[in-house]
Amino acid sequence: MRRILDYFDLRPPQPRETKGRTKKRNGHWLPQYVALVIGVLVQPFFSAYQQTGQWNFAGVPGRLLFAVFAGVAIFPGVYKHAFDPQKPLFVQLCAIFAAGMGWESLLKTAVTASGV
Repeated sequence: MRRILDYFDLRPPQPRETKGRTKKRNGHWLPQYVALVIGVLVQPFFSAYQQTGQWNFAGVPGRLLFAVFAGVAIFPGVYKHAFDPQKPLFVQLCAIFAAGMGWESLLKTAVTASGV
């Protein structure tokens, strides 16, 4: 159980100083999570386009729901490797989006890492 809790531990980076006060950064991970979910969401559409040469957006609601749940499972592993406060946010989002495109291997790794 401890391995699972450690996997999902997303301790934020050091709080920012604001005029002598420490300001906590709640939700700092949200843009990265959204980029990952979008990567997971669009991957099947890209794969289908590569195979058929035609765009087919059938089943978007179901794929969106899957992307949200898959994102929860794989986000901690992706976030811990991609977050770097020294890099611009756009660079981080691009890297996380690309990682979302490889969701299948990331999901397998997440399940292995959590010991489930």
